Amino acid sequence: MNSELEERIRVELKQILLPKIDKDLMEAGMLERVAVAGGRAHVLLHFKPAYASKSQLVQWVKERVSRIEGISEVEVEFTSQVDRPRTVPSGSGTARRIELPGVKETMAIFSGKGGVGKSTVAVNLAVALAQAGARVGLFDGDIHGPNIPNLLGITEKRPTVARGKIQPIEKFSIKAMSIGLIVEPDEALIWRGPMITKAIHELLSGVEWGELDLLIIDLPPGSGDAQLGLAQDLELSGSLAVTTPQEVALADVRRGITAFKRLEVPIWGMIENMSYFLCPHCGSGSEIFGSGGGAREAQRQGIPLLGRIPLDPAIREGGDQGVPIVINAPDSPAAKEFRKIAQYLLQKQRQLA
Repeated sequence: MNSELEERIRVELKQILLPKIDKDLMEAGMLERVAVAGGRAHVLLHFKPAYASKSQLVQWVKERVSRIEGISEVEVEFTSQVDRPRTVPSGSGTARRIELPGVKETMAIFSGKGGVGKSTVAVNLAVALAQAGARVGLFDGDIHGPNIPNLLGITEKRPTVARGKIQPIEKFSIKAMSIGLIVEPDEALIWRGPMITKAIHELLSGVEWGELDLLIIDLPPGSGDAQLGLAQDLELSGSLAVTTPQEVALADVRRGITAFKRLEVPIWGMIENMSYFLCPHCGSGSEIFGSGGGAREAQRQGIPLLGRIPLDPAIREGGDQGVPIVINAPDSPAAKEFRKIAQYLLQKQRQLA
């Protein structure tokens, strides 16, 4: 429903003509993000003073969007139209940028703290997207705690090099790469910020990804060098926030959302993981981490809550065995929720293509 409302908002925004340049708001490249949550529409615009005043834009947007059935409130925010920093200094003092030929869209998955199941979410979404027919890559951006090889059951694999590029490991119809596939399993990487940024840059750009509809980047928790460096190096199409219902996780994910908004990375939505415990015996659910935290935070942030993933023992078992739950238990509530979110992401990717 939210995706339909977002599309209707975009249609209405195309009707807003900027008289000074004879282009509509969309053609002028002023729309950054549209999100709907609980009947509340959030429109983020790049502000270009030469085209119209902020008061005019707010009036025009609210007049158009408020007429849509199902929208009860319209919020308009602005960000300056400035080029996002895309480069970082290399060892020689020259600037570099990550180029990924053949990759249509890139999406980062982030969380404010560890232990919320972000990597499990990333793996299951990647596989669910592949099951839906998308060409998907998955990059493990966590240098200190790379979990993707374990979750995909590829810890014994080692990537090869061909045509001067690292060949990703293919499993469950997705292409994956992680620092965990290169170093020894028990090796500790005691690296500081600049080394982490450089390692992510070189590994990500050194892979021959081929033709992909979407490359998913599983970031480490927090908002440090890895996240900031990647947002500067790579043109991210979007991002997803992963949290659990309790306040300690929500407080941390707020910081991540704030950081990504400041970096002007579009946030496509939030996923609440471990929403409730699903008893494997009776099938009943118990909200052991609290209730409704993700929904309230998503509404507060003006982004959609894309799904609520249960705390299902089958998810843990599948992760230990290297078989995602969308493969191991495709009819489970968790797998169905992952596939629902994957359909939303697939629609997003097609809109951008």
